[in-house]
Amino acid sequence: MIIKTIKTIKTIKKIKAIGNLNRAVSRKLSSVPTVLSNLFAKQPPLDEEIVRFFFSRYQLVVANDEKDKDVSFKTRHKVYCEEMKFEQTRASALEVDKYDERSVNCYIKHLSTGECAGTIRLVLPHKDNGALPLEDKFSDAFSCPSLLPSNLLSDGVCEISRLAVPREFRVKQFKTKVLPTEKLAKLKNDSNVKFNIEQLPYLSIALYLMATSVCLHLDMSHAYVLMEPKLARRMKAFGIHFNEVGEAISFKGQRVPYRLSPTTLVNELSSTLKRFQQEVHQCIQPSLNEMRIGATTTTANVSFAETPEVRVSAAA
Repeated sequence: MIIKTIKTIKTIKKIKAIGNLNRAVSRKLSSVPTVLSNLFAKQPPLDEEIVRFFFSRYQLVVANDEKDKDVSFKTRHKVYCEEMKFEQTRASALEVDKYDERSVNCYIKHLSTGECAGTIRLVLPHKDNGALPLEDKFSDAFSCPSLLPSNLLSDGVCEISRLAVPREFRVKQFKTKVLPTEKLAKLKNDSNVKFNIEQLPYLSIALYLMATSVCLHLDMSHAYVLMEPKLARRMKAFGIHFNEVGEAISFKGQRVPYRLSPTTLVNELSSTLKRFQQEVHQCIQPSLNEMRIGATTTTANVSFAETPEVRVSAAA
């Protein structure tokens, strides 16, 4: 009788143990879908990550009023006059020249501080002579007269200049990574990414894309720019192709005259940055529709600008 009771107790314990094991296994199995879901969850595409990163930190501004224009001029003074010493400092602390009255200025606003993180401008030819700054100063540098902007006015020409990113933001754009470290590590061996995402100069790219949007809005076929060859080579890695139209000149370092086609830029832009370009264009489109150049309000297709009295006189 005692032996039978002992056997019964052991059997009950085994049943309880098996029940506990079954419950433990069930709990583990029930968590498997969640684990697998987290493990295989679809990560946002890289192009979306870039858009999210940028627009969560920065705002794009087309300088349509005097206050916004002064933001661009002040930033240019900070970079060109104070940091780079390219120009003389001005009492006004505004770097303005005779071309600004027929220019479109754009800048990037840092959301958390309200500071300007970079600026760029697009100069339109004057209706009287069609000359752009590059041709005014360095016409001899062009390899062929047919490449001069004044000979292509019917096609729609402009000049992109005065790109300026303050020192603190030049540092920030290379210290602040677009993606978390673990995601960057996975992308290093991704053959679909044609450039080093860790060294993405997103501020400079955004400024050139803003200028491109202005060109497209105004139906410009050619945009000229005088720039360092190393910057042109760097932009090429992202699908932004500047084509040489002249010889290197000595102007605050070595500079080369280049030309680009806005429509070609959009078509040849790295696939990873196409979504970024689209977002940039959509973001500033309302401001482009309200853009004023000289005394003219434009909705598009403006080839020339009328120059009213210059607000601030300064050397070009």
